[in-house]
Amino acid sequence: MHDTTSTSRHSVTNGLQTISYLQNRKGIIEPIQGDGWAPVNDVNRQAWLEIEKKVHQSKQKVTSGRFSCLHYYMTVHQMTPLLLARSTRQPVWQVLLHLLPLFFNRLPPATLEKYSALFQIAPQDLQEGRMHSALDSRC
Repeated sequence: MHDTTSTSRHSVTNGLQTISYLQNRKGIIEPIQGDGWAPVNDVNRQAWLEIEKKVHQSKQKVTSGRFSCLHYYMTVHQMTPLLLARSTRQPVWQVLLHLLPLFFNRLPPATLEKYSALFQIAPQDLQEGRMHSALDSRC
């Protein structure tokens, strides 16, 4: 057995294998035993709470008419306008305009199709402003 405070052991967190490391008494980094690392779990939990808060705020902005439902899906998928523009091969300024209901409601079918394909939803959902609870599936 190694001269360390604990032995190697993989843990499972939400179906994913995780492993933590610690320096032993001889200065060698080794895997440590445990069922997960509490600080990592706490940080992940806090991050998801923050994401859920942003999604809720986005949904309110869309419902109040300040933004198109594209804003909601962009937020759920943790995208910025730049990332959304790159993912759909459009200029950023166009994506920014599409976030506004006035411009979004005039989008041609081909542009709606780009967004619906990216977010894996029906184009009609975008046209009708339906906001699926995609966060439940952790998109």
